[in-house]
Amino acid sequence: MTRIRIGQRWKREPAASPLDSIALELDGVDLLSGAVEESLAEVVPSLVRSVAAIYGGRRRLAQVSLPEAHLELVLRRVGPEVELLVASLARPARLLRPPVRVDVEELAEAVREGGERFLADVTRVGPRGLSSSVAQALGEPLKALRRPGRPPEETPGPASLKRVEPPEVPGFGFELRDAGAASGRAGERGTAGTLAPLLAAGEVWLSLPGRPEAWRVPGPPFLSVLELSRQAVELARAVELGEERFELAPAGARPALVLDLKAGKAKPGRTGTPFPLEGKTLAGALFHLGEALAAAFAEADRAQVGNPYLVELAERCREGLSHLRGAVQPPEAEGAARERKARAGRGTSKPLKVPGRLRRLRFDKLWEKRGLADAEEARLLLGRHGPVYCAPQLASAFSRKDGALLWKRAAALGVAASADGHAVAADMTRVYGFTGRGAGARWLHDHDGIPLGPLLLRKDGLLLTLSEDRTVVAFAEATGREVWRLAPPRTQRSWLSTQGHRALVGTDSGYLYGLDLGDGQVRYRMRAPMPFHCAPVPWGRRFLAMLGRGSHWAVLLADAHTGESVWTHEPDLTHPSLPLPVGNRVFLAGEREREGTLLCLDSKGRRVWERPLNLGPGPYALAPLPRAVVVTSASGAAARVSASGTVDWRVGAAGEPLIGALPARTARGVTLVPGERVRAVDPRGGQVLAEVRVGVGLVALQADVRLNLYFLDDAGTLSAYRLASHFTVVE
Repeated sequence: MTRIRIGQRWKREPAASPLDSIALELDGVDLLSGAVEESLAEVVPSLVRSVAAIYGGRRRLAQVSLPEAHLELVLRRVGPEVELLVASLARPARLLRPPVRVDVEELAEAVREGGERFLADVTRVGPRGLSSSVAQALGEPLKALRRPGRPPEETPGPASLKRVEPPEVPGFGFELRDAGAASGRAGERGTAGTLAPLLAAGEVWLSLPGRPEAWRVPGPPFLSVLELSRQAVELARAVELGEERFELAPAGARPALVLDLKAGKAKPGRTGTPFPLEGKTLAGALFHLGEALAAAFAEADRAQVGNPYLVELAERCREGLSHLRGAVQPPEAEGAARERKARAGRGTSKPLKVPGRLRRLRFDKLWEKRGLADAEEARLLLGRHGPVYCAPQLASAFSRKDGALLWKRAAALGVAASADGHAVAADMTRVYGFTGRGAGARWLHDHDGIPLGPLLLRKDGLLLTLSEDRTVVAFAEATGREVWRLAPPRTQRSWLSTQGHRALVGTDSGYLYGLDLGDGQVRYRMRAPMPFHCAPVPWGRRFLAMLGRGSHWAVLLADAHTGESVWTHEPDLTHPSLPLPVGNRVFLAGEREREGTLLCLDSKGRRVWERPLNLGPGPYALAPLPRAVVVTSASGAAARVSASGTVDWRVGAAGEPLIGALPARTARGVTLVPGERVRAVDPRGGQVLAEVRVGVGLVALQADVRLNLYFLDDAGTLSAYRLASHFTVVE
């Protein structure tokens, strides 16, 4: 007997978004055990729509998400029956129980009765807005469940089997059965989940020396590999931190593999025979397993190439492999005679290809957008297709060619957006996730009404943002589930950054929290002698931070993984800039007795040199160049100072001072110095190549790889300029 049971506690205090339990019982056994605090206004309509699509023959696969319990209910049509799978995406990722089958007519009848009861209860005791929205969501699916059922419109394809043997021993192999099966008609709203096509049957096994199948994990390979990839990240972290032991055992696999990371050996279980196995080697095999499985799904069904679960798995594995790579020896260390070339970083552009020496540039206005809201609090980012404007309640992306609006996100309680098109928007009752140019939300969930944004960081499948510049909130990128939240006590202002597997949160109460990105656990809490005044700046395995109280300031260097302080330096400067690491040096600019000073520290916090800037009053901003730094002031004056302390060039003020100092931007071998007149300068000799009059309201400046310039002023005007011509001297 199949029954749908819905909790009744929500009736005592009816709310716009009722939270209560939901159960799917088969012969008295609840398949959804743990779903005790779900949003009934979302889960019940989703369940009714999914079963209606399966019952009416429109789909073979459907999925219902229970985000609070971290569960996914997958329905698969098999002839006159429906196969039910309940997957948990929490740790460890697994099926809660073996797949069970139920008659499609029986399931449809149970879901129809449950949906009708819920609709009647909402209509009787729920708020008017809730009853109308639930009635609209349940109307058509309930009508479909009252009609006679139909077989699937598509006939199932032939059975498929893909077996991938371990590429080496020790190594992992997997077997995938019936991957790429058709899910049914596309576009069925709210039924086709992205996880359902990935729960194909199969198994994963580990091969060890002398034991081709040391252990085997039956069940959907995707869930097993997802959990193994998470353990691979933990293993790589343990190797990096120099831990002594590590145990690897996905759900249900015995015996566990016990690794002695110091000795480079492993053994099955605690009493097995040890054999040589390095931790890095095993972590690499785990990451390669994740990439191989993602490729297998993509080959079986090209529609799965953009599946967010597969994309997240592949990105985690690629990033893990990149962290495992050792340092590359320079040619000089190998006895090569050629000169070492500096490798261009990601997002940098190649210098302009011109014959001779560049003397003049000319920029023409491309387009202009006026009236953008909250420009003084906005950020200007550089996306792949053009600038991205991020204000507290609005985020918009514009085309670099003509200024056409690519996408726009607006919400009453804030919008957090990143340069790659990801955005999280919040209103009083919902939080929405967007990706790219699509007009519709990728996901939505109930919201507790806290403001979000405008900062958004994307890392390891998470979207991290701040609420009211204090509380850190992390959402799962693929599903939108709130993974964790941190509200530091006695704090009014927080600063957020990420480094490796850590989220670093500095506060004005003088504490810095190092959190595990995956689960939000506070791994350490560091007490500083003064409040933090900027986001932690990554520098290798360590981070830099600026501390300050009144006129006293200090630069702090600490280990990002353990929170141990390495050194603290008090520079005796006022209005200091953010610390800027370049190579093995740290630069800091500020005022001393009303004179600008640039300070250089080494990796141990010792003062290497300091130089007068002669750029007028501060504050100042720093920008990196190869083996040098560019210092800019609010007046538009700038200077390039090499790592050895030599002032290579200096340019004077460019009109009235701006609201604040902005860092210089370098693109195509040209440095843009912000000011009332933005000047294009040769970074090597300091010659002024071009000027663009912007005005004293300039608050943000960006330059892309084509040397298009984007200016934002405090009146909300965003203007774009293109490089029209250049003049060179050929000798």
